[in-house]
Amino acid sequence: MTASNVSSVSPAQHPRSLLETLYKASVVVLAILILLTVILVIARASIYKVHPYERGIHMRGGQFLSVDQPGWHFKIPLWDTVILVRVNERLGYVDQISAMTADDVTMIVSLQYTYVVTDPRRFALEVDDPERILFEFVQGKLRDVVNTKSMTEVMHDRARMNQEIMEALKTKEDQYGVRFVTVQMQSASPPEEVVQAIKDRMVAVQRQEQAQAEAEQVRIRADADYYAAQKRAEAEAYQITLVAEAQRKSIQMLIAELAQYPDIATEYLRYLTAQELKANSKWIITGDSTPIVDLRSEGEAGK
Repeated sequence: MTASNVSSVSPAQHPRSLLETLYKASVVVLAILILLTVILVIARASIYKVHPYERGIHMRGGQFLSVDQPGWHFKIPLWDTVILVRVNERLGYVDQISAMTADDVTMIVSLQYTYVVTDPRRFALEVDDPERILFEFVQGKLRDVVNTKSMTEVMHDRARMNQEIMEALKTKEDQYGVRFVTVQMQSASPPEEVVQAIKDRMVAVQRQEQAQAEAEQVRIRADADYYAAQKRAEAEAYQITLVAEAQRKSIQMLIAELAQYPDIATEYLRYLTAQELKANSKWIITGDSTPIVDLRSEGEAGK
């Protein structure tokens, strides 16, 4: 009886005990998984890493606790807060803004700047939207410096302007918790209508210089011609002087020779007188009014 009862009950109890075992095992495994998940979530929420280019602003209950350096750190979940701030060099750009120069010319300028965060606490906690505030600050200082310069200085003296802008930006470094590294003006140009006016003026200046050069060449040629004419006149006058001097000497020699022969000198003088009167007189009259020489041409003599 007992043996039969045992043999009849055993087959029905085996499946039930197996299910109970599997159920208990599954509950244990599920509990372990839930526990591991909770542990991972808590570990994830409690442990954090700060990279070399970052600093962590660690706050507990809303109050600043410390600045975390690069590495692994622990925080209390739901109680501690960590703000990661990048401290490596950043780039900012002020693109194509208008600024008035000291000589009342509107310039279109652009500026590139870089900075690093030196005080993460002040940068993250004491400045609201720090990147935007830095951009507006740099833009304002750029306009301030341009307002003190003439258009020519803005276009051609950028190194000096970069230095002045950098000095102006340094006045707020401690307040914002940053340090400006570089400041570089990228472009500076007047509006299109001003550029066209400058081009027109340059063309007018070039034409004026060309006209002056041509006038100078004309003046030089005129001076050269005048000098050459003056030298020619001086040469001709000198030649005339030489001829006159030669004639004078020849006359003196002739007179000296004729002085030795009075009769021949008298006849020679009469001959010269007749030659001089030939163009204006037809007859040479002697003292008794008798013509002695007919000086008319053959055609006139026949009339």
